[in-house]
Amino acid sequence: MADIHLLGIQFIEQNTQDGLEFTYKPDVPKLKVLSTILIAAEEEEAEGCLFVTQKQLNQILLNKEVDLKLVEDTWTPSKPLSKDQIKKIGLVTIDAEYLGTAGDVRCYEALKVTE
Repeated sequence: MADIHLLGIQFIEQNTQDGLEFTYKPDVPKLKVLSTILIAAEEEEAEGCLFVTQKQLNQILLNKEVDLKLVEDTWTPSKPLSKDQIKKIGLVTIDAEYLGTAGDVRCYEALKVTE
């Protein structure tokens, strides 16, 4: 398990990938968040994909004033995130399980979200 932090959000969509075995509430639909991820233990940033439940996403975005717009089944920020919004999102600690890589993108499943 790793502590990770999101550094912004590129887009969010419903997970449509088959064959992934989730450990946190495996029967609950997951959302796929594509973002830059900071891996705390390695102090390294990487392009990443985080699989979250709707509740976990709400915890990450709570009081961050992030407006999302839906375009063709994909949610994106309606305007670029401000430095303050990125900082607030980055302060949220996500305990995540590493699932592997898809190309150059590291994939994680969120197990616990704390601020």
